[in-house]
Parts: sequence; structure tokens; C-alpha cells
Amino acid sequence: EPLVGFGHLIPRAMKVRTLGTIWSSSLFPGRAPEGYTMLLNYIGGAQDVQIAELSNDQIVEQVHADVKKVLLKPDAPLPRVLGVRLWPRAIPQYERGHLELLSEVETAVRAKAPGLYLGGNYRTGVAFGDCVQYGADIAAEVTNFLSLKDIQENIKTSQEEVSSVQLPQRELSSSSADSQL
Repeated sequence: EPLVGFGHLIPRAMKVRTLGTIWSSSLFPGRAPEGYTMLLNYIGGAQDVQIAELSNDQIVEQVHADVKKVLLKPDAPLPRVLGVRLWPRAIPQYERGHLELLSEVETAVRAKAPGLYLGGNYRTGVAFGDCVQYGADIAAEVTNFLSLKDIQENIKTSQEEVSSVQLPQRELSSSSADSQL
């Protein structure tokens, strides 16, 4: 039966090395041939860096064993592997003091480089929804910044234009000046 859903995370308490699986063919129909299910598995992490020492075949064997424990039938055949990617520093690790460091960087950037915006999963986490929301929020800030900059430049240009206008000078006699006041 086809998987229906997004995927799953596997708690370390289950004593497996695989961290989670995205059910790619459920999310994106047509990604896998008829009769197949495409799973994207994530293994390792900051608490299991030794994964990097394994060969691709060993990683595939480990993931398959793990997924059989939590998702597949025990007699499930070996997977058809489309690829193995090793990213030694894929997910940022938020260590103590991370938020304070971010605050200092943001303050310095605002003071020294207005209009420069920094972004990435080091700020909001790796959850897709959080990254999208951050992108939308920053887009609004950038739009506001550019609009204010345009307004400020338009005001400056208008002031320069006004001050450069030569008004015709009229000489008034003292009697006509008194009557106009």
C-alpha cells in the first residue's frame, strides 16, 4: 500500500542511526516509477559523526536495517539506491550563546550596513515552513527599506530642485510693500 503523508522522524530512543525519512513520492507524485516508493533518508547528525567513516554501501545497509525496524516489513528487499550524499555540516547546531551572537551580528549589520540582510537556516532552523516564513518576513522588510529609501531620495531630489529654482525678483516700492502686507 502506498505511503500517504510527509515522512517521519525517528527518536534516538529507538536505537537506530537513521534520523528520519521523507516520503518523497507521496509529496511529489510521479517522482517514482509505478509500484515504487521513493524515500529520502537522513542518517548521522552531530551525535553520530562516525557515519562519515562508512562507505556508501555501508550507509545504505545501515539505513535499510533501520527503516525495516520502523517502517518496512522485515522481509523487505534491498532498496534501489538512487544516490548517497554526505554533507558533514548539513544542519546548523545551535550551541549555547547562539541567540546572543545573532543579536550582536544583527545590531552590527544594521549600524554599519543598512540594507544588508542576512538569512539562512542558522537563524530560523531547518523546518521548511520556518524558512519560508522568514523569507516572506525579510522580503517585506527589504521592500519597506527600499520604499523608504526611494521616498527619502525623492524628498532630497525635490528639495534640491526647489532650492535650485530661481524665483523672479520684483522690486517693490515701500508703499506697495506696505499695502501687500
